[in-house]
Amino acid sequence: MDELDVMILRVLSEAGEPIGSTRISELLRERFGVEYSTRAIRYRLNRLEERGLVERVRRGGRYVGARITRKGERMLRLATSYERSSMYISIIEEMAYKCTFDPEKGEGKVVCNVSVVHRDHLDDFIEAVVETYRAGLSPSPLISVEEEPPAPDIPVREDEVAVLTVCSVTIDGVLLNHGIPVNPVCGGLLYFEDHEPVGFQEYIKYEGSTVDPLHVFVAKRMTSVEDILDEGTGLLPANVRYVPWAAADEVDRIKSELERADMHGIIDAPRVEGEVLGIPLPPRSLGIAACGGLVPVALLEERGITTRTYPTRVLRDYRSLQDARRY
Repeated sequence: MDELDVMILRVLSEAGEPIGSTRISELLRERFGVEYSTRAIRYRLNRLEERGLVERVRRGGRYVGARITRKGERMLRLATSYERSSMYISIIEEMAYKCTFDPEKGEGKVVCNVSVVHRDHLDDFIEAVVETYRAGLSPSPLISVEEEPPAPDIPVREDEVAVLTVCSVTIDGVLLNHGIPVNPVCGGLLYFEDHEPVGFQEYIKYEGSTVDPLHVFVAKRMTSVEDILDEGTGLLPANVRYVPWAAADEVDRIKSELERADMHGIIDAPRVEGEVLGIPLPPRSLGIAACGGLVPVALLEERGITTRTYPTRVLRDYRSLQDARRY
């Protein structure tokens, strides 16, 4: 079973009653932040039914939906027991380790999010990247527009393109490459007032989460990036990590190097030992908050433009990326 099969089984298990492909598609978006057509869901249900993992339910001769079978429940338990051993934090740590970007030299591989968007909305996507970056709300203006699938499990139809944006995990990778231990903490909604960060209103810790928390907040349209752009007040997708307090001066130096390389993701916040923007941290630690790489996607969602987004997904050479301001 692949990831989509597991997600379908999970929503069927949680539903507790037969549900149709339209409702399954809605729940996948609400629960996991992924977008699949009802046609794709019906195809998967047929495959799962052939394997005895789901069954179609009819009442009075009318089809009312699908439900998970006992065999499906057993397979789901097996799949999620493995999933629990590979939480989202392990993906962050792996991609940060693989990141080789050197901001001083302007070379190496950066971590990227992937968003698949209809070709008609490519200009809207690029505009969102530029708009949020110029306002200091997203990590970088650098993108890659690709017509071929950027990874084997990311489909891109003929009427779509994949847009790769810089993921804030790149910051973690750069810190690691400078010998600074990095501990990812959480992703959440950072409240801004008068264009200044005040504190996190909602957040989900990476420990125990199998999905990117920011992806969940964005998919549920809980952000208000447009309001920050217009009025300076709203909720921004952002994340937190901490490093040793003793590394503070080195962090400042690296932040300057990143900014010279068009990486402005680190948020200026009051420096308090063991806390950052309301998120409690261990003693003798320095919290670092960063704009989420999904901020442009959040803005698009707020404007009614849907994407299929895969966070923290691929690596790309820094020099292969294009500046959206000059695209």
